[in-house]
Amino acid sequence: MDFVEVDINCQQDLKDLLTAELHQLGYESFLDTNDGFKAYQPLKNHNPDILSELFERYALRTSFTSKKLSDRNWNEIWERTFEPIEIDDQCRIRASFHQKKDSFPYEIIIDPKMAFGTGHHETTRQVVRFQLQIDHVGKKVLDVGCGTGILSILAEMRGASSIFSLDNDPYAVSNTVDNKVLNSCQNIIVKEGTVSMLSPESSFDLILANINRNVLLSELSVYERHLNASGSLIISGFYTFDLPIIVKEIEAVGLHVVKQTAEQQWACLLLKKV
Repeated sequence: MDFVEVDINCQQDLKDLLTAELHQLGYESFLDTNDGFKAYQPLKNHNPDILSELFERYALRTSFTSKKLSDRNWNEIWERTFEPIEIDDQCRIRASFHQKKDSFPYEIIIDPKMAFGTGHHETTRQVVRFQLQIDHVGKKVLDVGCGTGILSILAEMRGASSIFSLDNDPYAVSNTVDNKVLNSCQNIIVKEGTVSMLSPESSFDLILANINRNVLLSELSVYERHLNASGSLIISGFYTFDLPIIVKEIEAVGLHVVKQTAEQQWACLLLKKV
C-alpha cells in the first residue's frame, strides 16, 4: 500500500489547530519540520480538495504540497526519525535496532513499518500511563484500533490473561502480529475488523480505545455493553475542546469519568460504569 506525505508550511501557533483537523480527516502520523509539519495517511484516502477547503475555511496563511510514498520510502522515514520513547521511567518503547535498557520494568519492541503508532503520540503515552496504574493480572482486555500493538503488548506484560486486538487496517493487523512475536507474547489474538464483530456475550475487564472522536462517539455504547461491571475503559484520540461532547455521550450510555489527563491539548479519560 502506498502512502501520501503532505508537507504543510505554517506558523508555529497553527500546528495544534491543523493537526487536530487533519487527525479528524484520518491523518494519523505527524512529523514536525522547521517550517511546519508533515502529515501521513494511506494514498487511497487522500483528497487534496478537502485539504484546500480546510485551509480556506480557516483563512489560514499557509501552504502545502503532497507526494506519494512507496512502502520502501515510508520505512526509510520511520527508521530515520524513530527514537525510543521513555514513559515515567516505567515503560520504554523502542525499535529492534535500538539498544536494550534493563532499568525499565517494561520495554516494548516495535517495528511499525506501514502501520501507524510508534508511541510518540501524546494519546498513546497517556493511555500507557493509565495502564501502568491499573491491575491487569488475569484480566480480559480489548484493544480497539490496535495500530502497532503497543497497548496490547503492554497489557500482556502486565499480566492480562487474554487480549483481543482489533483494527480495520490490514497493515496494522499484520504489524501487530509481527510485533507480538518480537515481544514473545502468547495471549494476544489479532483480528481485522471493528467492535461490530464482537459476539453479544463477550465481555472484558479492560477496554482500550485510542481512536478518534467520531469513532468513539459512535461506539461508546458498544464499549459499555461489553465492559464488565467493575471493569475500566480508557479512551483517547481526541482534543480537550472535544471533551464536552464526549462527556455528554459518556454519561448518556451509563459511564462516568474517573480520571482525565491532557497533553498538548490531547485528552485521555479513564471511565467506569455508573
